[in-house]
Amino acid sequence: MIRGAAPKNSGKCRAWFSLESSDLPATSNVCKIVFTYLLKSKRLYSMITPAIHNTRPRQRLTTDQRQREIVATVLALARERGPDAITTQAIADRMGLTQGAIFRHFPDKLAIWLAVFGWVRESLGAAITAAIETVASPLAKIEQVFLAHVAFVVANPGVPRVLFHELQYPGDSPVRVEVRAMINAYHQRLTRLFMQAKVAGELPPALDPTLAPVLFVGAVQGLVIQASLAGDETQMVEGAAKLWQLLLDAYRGRGEW
Repeated sequence: MIRGAAPKNSGKCRAWFSLESSDLPATSNVCKIVFTYLLKSKRLYSMITPAIHNTRPRQRLTTDQRQREIVATVLALARERGPDAITTQAIADRMGLTQGAIFRHFPDKLAIWLAVFGWVRESLGAAITAAIETVASPLAKIEQVFLAHVAFVVANPGVPRVLFHELQYPGDSPVRVEVRAMINAYHQRLTRLFMQAKVAGELPPALDPTLAPVLFVGAVQGLVIQASLAGDETQMVEGAAKLWQLLLDAYRGRGEW
């Protein structure tokens, strides 16, 4: 695992990186499941970054390993500064490399950003799958997705920063196309779960399964903004557990159905 400096106010999360999966704090079962998955699959990256000053010879890594290290560094930098300030020189400086070394593994900056969002799409999807496998009913799966999504953001706080940054620009750049595909796939996955919950009688027949995910994602985004203002993403886990009950009341509506 790559070692180095973690950003300010990441104390709780930073401490988790040195733990075995069985020693993870009991914040919630879902949070433990997500962190266990990320640890075992070596996908818990964003606050584990290479030291800037390192006099020891660097370990020779494969292209795949170095690419993952570059992606990790981008997400770490996104936690500390605006994405516009993440230049290839900044990435190289953080990793203790030259820009030429970065471009040996990616042809240009666009390729780096595509790799970042490709990693987010794959890793978030897999972490969610690991969480929902622990429950059977569709409504319980929706709850697990919500809590797993929040746990993923706590583990990788640079992710929403780069995501929101990319979405503010109009047009159809290759990166924006990748982001749109990721969001659409997530929305479709949630829509299927909401439809299944309706069929199972766990949610009212009148619930619109295509609009329900909008409220779902909006709730996660609200927690992200609140945590960003506080400078502490770890509070999101407790907040998510409370917020889910409000979401559930909203989905069920009033009265009998």
